[in-house]
Amino acid sequence: MQVKGEQVLRAPRPVVYDLLMDPEVLSRCIPGCKALRQAGDGAYDAELELGIASVKGRYTGHVEIRDARRPERYTLVLSGQGGPGFVNAELRFSLEEADGGTRLSYEGEAQAGGTIAGVGQRMLGGVAKLITGQFFSALTREVEARAEQGEASAP
Repeated sequence: MQVKGEQVLRAPRPVVYDLLMDPEVLSRCIPGCKALRQAGDGAYDAELELGIASVKGRYTGHVEIRDARRPERYTLVLSGQGGPGFVNAELRFSLEEADGGTRLSYEGEAQAGGTIAGVGQRMLGGVAKLITGQFFSALTREVEARAEQGEASAP
């Protein structure tokens, strides 16, 4: 399944990039994330609890950041498995200055197997959009909180 999209965030590109590289921020933004632990340089072990249609489950996985070039781009490689099946994905993120903020674009491919795959590609596409929307809503809140902290600390 192909995934692709973009979001404009009201913060400078280096700020958005740093937020995306912060494991505490990511753990708050990733829907269903119960734990995100450092497992090496640019690598994390994750525990997620997600429901995809009527298929709900707990997943363990691994997240790795590759090809990172601050503040321009990076690639996120994800693998996860649980009782309902598995998900593997590789997503390329790029950040560009735009409209007084940062345009965060992503594209890549995700694969699902097991009971999850039985949900059907059309429904999985909708679920991917929903999860992506939840992620970006949480990331927007993080950007706004960072901006408020910056304003509060300014003389």
